[in-house]
Amino acid sequence: MNTKRFFFWLCFIIVIGLIVWGLIVAMNKGSGGTNLAAPAPVSVADHVLGSSTAPVTLIEYSDFQCPACETYYQLVKRLYDESSSTMRLVYRQFPLDNLLGNGQVQHPNADAAAWASEAAGVQGKFWQMHDELFANHTDWTELADPLSVFQGYATKIGLDLGRFKTDMSSSTLHDFVSAEKDEGIHLGINQTPTFFINGKVITNPQGYEQFKALIDAAATSSTQ
Repeated sequence: MNTKRFFFWLCFIIVIGLIVWGLIVAMNKGSGGTNLAAPAPVSVADHVLGSSTAPVTLIEYSDFQCPACETYYQLVKRLYDESSSTMRLVYRQFPLDNLLGNGQVQHPNADAAAWASEAAGVQGKFWQMHDELFANHTDWTELADPLSVFQGYATKIGLDLGRFKTDMSSSTLHDFVSAEKDEGIHLGINQTPTFFINGKVITNPQGYEQFKALIDAAATSSTQ
């Protein structure tokens, strides 16, 4: 093989290698990656279902307007209902309020939904609002202004409506939501939902049985 031909093939192989590497990077980025840093320990500021002594802690970074999060909502709810003796569930805010290439916000109602859940949490009913937001997802996600719908949910679950309205506009509450998202960004999260089992990020399971198997495996390993 002459020198010219050798360099041609060498350059060709390098180009193909770069293309393959770029695809791998893109796939990892699109999936949220599998080497994220461990999330902050569960604290009194978190929204938690289950016992602190449970062998498995499932932390979810989620966006109430996210269609995938709505899909996983029923799966996670069933998982907790059937595994509450072995796991605790922690919900953390990650509203996708970033701008798209056309200048529009990806999920324009995500922040307001997060604020609504936190305002309900002030009155001890975060999980009730969490369930209303996901169970009635299609009723508010496409609205230009979903606030009246959220107020309806507040009334339905028995909140003090005046206090709910005040808390929804609280800068302290808004800062809390932003801080949870900032923590997620620091971990490397770029999609919702993102799940951690006992501090380790997982690839989103493709069904209940797969998710249950991960919880069962974590429970077994933590008690050995």
